[in-house]
Amino acid sequence: MRHISLWKSDICRYFFSVLEGVCYLAVGGLSFAGLLLAGTVPAQMMIWLMHILWSISAFFTGRRAGLHGRRHGMMTGLLCSLFLCMLLFAGNLALHEEISARMLTRCLFIVPAGIAGGMTGVNTRIKKPPY
Repeated sequence: MRHISLWKSDICRYFFSVLEGVCYLAVGGLSFAGLLLAGTVPAQMMIWLMHILWSISAFFTGRRAGLHGRRHGMMTGLLCSLFLCMLLFAGNLALHEEISARMLTRCLFIVPAGIAGGMTGVNTRIKKPPY
């Protein structure tokens, strides 16, 4: 008898995938903050490291949702990356910061990374179903 899985629901699949991506962001952001506090990384390089961290998070978010959805990889990755972009904009609004070119650049990195992750997740060969 098969058990009921939350990953089969579209809404839960996207929610859990984005939540996992936010966890990647938190761990990576805390480690980068430690590097910045230690004084080993210049501040300008930290900006690019954060761009890369957001892109990696978008990739793995799209990959996880695509792996569990098994269809529509580009759309799955696009939705996951747009959710992450909405979180970025919401955080910007919560901190009362202006929308800068740096944030738009970050969004331009997030969207293709999420799409690539969605396509990778859908096309990953699996030995057993993920649920």
